[in-house]
Amino acid sequence: MKTLILLLLLPLALLWGAEINGSLSTGFYWGTPYWNADNFAGRNSIPADDLFMRSVNHLRLNGKFFDKLTVHMHALRSDGFQSDNRLSETKIYQVYGQYNFARGMIKAGRFTPFNRWIRGSIDGGGFAYALNKQIQINVMGGLYVPYGKIYDSDNVLGLGYADVGWRNKTMGAKVKLYADEDITKAGADFFGIWRKISFSGNYGFDFTNQRLADGGLNLFYAFNNKLTVSGNYRLFRSDDWQIAQVDFPSILIERYSLGLRYKVFGSYFLDFRQMLSMTAESSDYLTYLNLNGKYFHVGVNYLAGDSNYERIGLILGARYSPLRGLNLAAGIAPVDYLTPGDEERLQSIAYYFRANYSFLESFIISANFNYYQDNRALDSSHRGGIQIRYNFGS
Repeated sequence: MKTLILLLLLPLALLWGAEINGSLSTGFYWGTPYWNADNFAGRNSIPADDLFMRSVNHLRLNGKFFDKLTVHMHALRSDGFQSDNRLSETKIYQVYGQYNFARGMIKAGRFTPFNRWIRGSIDGGGFAYALNKQIQINVMGGLYVPYGKIYDSDNVLGLGYADVGWRNKTMGAKVKLYADEDITKAGADFFGIWRKISFSGNYGFDFTNQRLADGGLNLFYAFNNKLTVSGNYRLFRSDDWQIAQVDFPSILIERYSLGLRYKVFGSYFLDFRQMLSMTAESSDYLTYLNLNGKYFHVGVNYLAGDSNYERIGLILGARYSPLRGLNLAAGIAPVDYLTPGDEERLQSIAYYFRANYSFLESFIISANFNYYQDNRALDSSHRGGIQIRYNFGS
């Protein structure tokens, strides 16, 4: 609680007399779906009958001085209701100042870049400068903070990033360079419209390991006001990830996706998507077919392939606004699946309920509840939460 008070008072003191806007939310949550105790082998396992309750306070803050200087903050405080709960911690994702001038900006502090190669925050600085109307330079660097912890001695990775971007009325491109203590890579992003086809893509090469880092291409085309088609190709290397006995090594993955959307009438759309995921060892595909309307959605999905995971599921959902500011949504998702090692198929059902209510112009209260029928994958069968948010400033 002392930490939360400091988080509130410090930025307010810094921004006294400035134009301030942001939001403050508080709520509590219980339960979480997690791998069953057999996968954990008794290590760091949460008892299945534990409600796993915690409170969460969230602050977003933006301040403006004299049209040139802005200050930004994004922080979270979580407190578990059990003494050994690992979710009792404070995280600061952003707290930085930015000075804007005619052709760019300079910023320093902890900030979260909108960047495919940096998933987290940076403790450091950066600047952007426009050489002219078409060309802009962007540079940033510092210490990598992937999880927003105030201080973590294990996360002292230094990194640097720079790009040069060009754009005109219909298309643009960006050449970029990334380097840290372990890896150096370079690549390019591009986007635009050509003969009514919208496209975007990226390419990256890992110089340290002399191999392709990532790549992708997205296409979108509207035949008319009823039918649109989209295509996507994505190539990336997964990160090494371990949790107890579950181990996901770094592998090269390719994903293809084809999507169609047809406007049946009014606000009702029929969506179809076919996805294919490939590695050196297996190929798997996932098919979606959904009908989305103003008050409901219904769909079916099917998963199969060389990995021996097989699933067929149905999705039924409804949404309704009985009065101004109040939005309700509920749904059910029966699923029939087979996982490697199982001798028989398992049928399970998941339910959800969500509610949001806006009142007094600045307040929003939201609640959600999920229930999972007992199955072999999860120990916890339910989770939920309630939160109230206050939006302030202009």
